[in-house]
Amino acid sequence: MRVWITFRYLIARMTFFALRIPLKRFEKEVSRLWADASMDRLCHIDECLAQIRPIGSDGVEVCSLVELEQQSPLTKKELRERKFESQYGFSRHTAGTSGEPTNISLSKEELARMLAVRSYCYQKHGLRLGQREARIWGRAENTLGAKVRDFLLNRKVFYPAEKGAEKVVERLIDWRPEYLYGYSSLVLEAARIIVEKGMRPEGIKAVVCTAESILPSQKEYISNAFNAPVLEEYGSTEFDIIAFECKSGHLHLVNPWLWIETRKGEALISDVSRASQSLVRYRLGDSFVMSISECRSLGSQWVIKELHGRTINQFAYLSPTEKFHAVVFARAVDAYMSLFGDCFRFMVRQTNYCSFDFYLSETPSQGSEHFKAWLGSELRDKLALDSDIELEMSFFLGEGWMEKDKYTYFIQDLVFEKSF
Repeated sequence: MRVWITFRYLIARMTFFALRIPLKRFEKEVSRLWADASMDRLCHIDECLAQIRPIGSDGVEVCSLVELEQQSPLTKKELRERKFESQYGFSRHTAGTSGEPTNISLSKEELARMLAVRSYCYQKHGLRLGQREARIWGRAENTLGAKVRDFLLNRKVFYPAEKGAEKVVERLIDWRPEYLYGYSSLVLEAARIIVEKGMRPEGIKAVVCTAESILPSQKEYISNAFNAPVLEEYGSTEFDIIAFECKSGHLHLVNPWLWIETRKGEALISDVSRASQSLVRYRLGDSFVMSISECRSLGSQWVIKELHGRTINQFAYLSPTEKFHAVVFARAVDAYMSLFGDCFRFMVRQTNYCSFDFYLSETPSQGSEHFKAWLGSELRDKLALDSDIELEMSFFLGEGWMEKDKYTYFIQDLVFEKSF
């Protein structure tokens, strides 16, 4: 078995070589850039911009950081409408949680940079790109091309949802992956099945959760189920990994070719090495807070302190003029699960002012009424609500609301009146 696992790893690495993707060169480059404590980050970005000369949203070449910061943000719509010279290479497609389909073009070197950043992050946790990967994703593509791709990349897709989820998890464990990678919600569902059925996964070195928000209590639950550390990844189809969790729990910025800004909390990302498409101050649609950390164990000292998610889902409303950040819901539910040793999935939907529907994957261990009373008290306390403000909360059980492969913990369905 060990010989076969090593052989499959070598096939995956040889696949990159056969496709002439210069992965090894950029693996060394990423490590060198982050290892050099004396590296002038601003100078490095300026040098890249002067060489690539990307086109900003204002239609002019950007040759320095000063010029970059003068550009208007680039929207997904503007990116779609741009015309780029066709070239041989690779493409990625995303419909995104924003519902805006976007096509991304990559040269071999650009793809190699993305893979090298991923490899750098994995190596810091004792993993290697090309090792046996169980991908907990949506339904696997049932095409010959997808099957060949997954075989060459040494991965297998598992979808532990709907009917037969238990059998899927059993097959996952029997396949003996070296690490797991997937949507946080589906990984959590697999962990729940493992705990309920008393399964014992072996040999898993790490679980990488991506694409969706995950709470500390959920990470602990997953870690106990798989007997492996849980690592959070933040990224996008446009840039692949943007930030990755270190062993101390900080979510470090890890791509040395990305320049990341926040404007009123919204992320603006520039890829200073991308020649196939100009991505200058690109509005990804996410909101987060960054800060400087003393930790230098991975990538930059800049870390994402708090990831809020899609900006379109950012606020809950008590009235047309009173609002609060939806992350309050996540913090409250996480506090409940930590306090009472629970772990379940949830979603909050707002359809009216001061009115919220809570969807729970299962009944809390202390009962629905206990959860409702505790949560109501916690929210009133955290929001410092006046006694005359009444929160209306409805609770629903079941997983019908999790039909999509991805989900977000908060959906804003208020119909706002137009002002003229």
